[in-house]
Amino acid sequence: MQSKSTAFTALAFTILTWGVSPVFVRSLALASGPADSTVIRMCFVALVCLPLLIYTGLTIARTDVPRLLVLGVIGMFGYFLGAIFGYAHLTAGLGGIMIGTQPLIIALLAAAFGHEKLTTSIIAGLIISFCGTLLLFGGDTGANLSSSELILGSLMIFACSICWSIYVVFSKPLVQKYGSLKITLWSLILCAPPALLFSSNTTLAALYSLTLPNWEALFFLSVVATIIAVTLWNYAAAQMPASLIGASLYLVPVLAVASGWLILGETISLRTLLAGFVIMLGVAVAEFGKSFLTERKKV
Repeated sequence: MQSKSTAFTALAFTILTWGVSPVFVRSLALASGPADSTVIRMCFVALVCLPLLIYTGLTIARTDVPRLLVLGVIGMFGYFLGAIFGYAHLTAGLGGIMIGTQPLIIALLAAAFGHEKLTTSIIAGLIISFCGTLLLFGGDTGANLSSSELILGSLMIFACSICWSIYVVFSKPLVQKYGSLKITLWSLILCAPPALLFSSNTTLAALYSLTLPNWEALFFLSVVATIIAVTLWNYAAAQMPASLIGASLYLVPVLAVASGWLILGETISLRTLLAGFVIMLGVAVAEFGKSFLTERKKV
């Protein structure tokens, strides 16, 4: 009983953390610029992770290095890069809605590589979510964004979701072999080298000009929302039913919209809320449609 309550607490903390994270990603990206924000954040994360990785052990089999590089550079770094640049163009609420499509993208990618079957529910969910996206792009978002910002930011968030899906789908063999903490630490450390490619003569100036709230946002994103939250997520996932874990992700867009409104004063239109509902409905159909049909057949 105690382990279940602990797992639920870990899950609740993780979802709450990820729900408010877009606010801090956007504020940090706007404060120092997305390129400099990428360099500062990824190098800070690597510096925090390195001692932990040394403590857990550095050893990785030579045959697993190529997959690890893909996970770190394409999966993890691609996710952070797309998110940081995406939230520089989108509000926290809109970005949270777009990033809520991750379960659908993961299902499509798993089907494309033969890990899962492409079911009718996945196809139906894709169509519904696409209609929601058209609704989102087809009217006033209430966020005072230009159409170019909306499209560019959404494409970047979509790209970051693809990269995260690559990480989720292809990390499983290494996680099973080495444990989730070790692979997470390695993946985060591998983000630093490609991040340095975005450094410029303004990077150090951006670092020195960070205010106390900026440093607090950096600490929250690097330590709390990344290292601690991912560790707690993996713990909860091992203790609780997969259906509950998956369903909890639907709270992230809701929290992102709410936190953007409360903390950043963002406004969001009724049309955008409706579009977000349609998009998440498509994700729900794709994720839970197959199990629902299976249960109906049993009855």
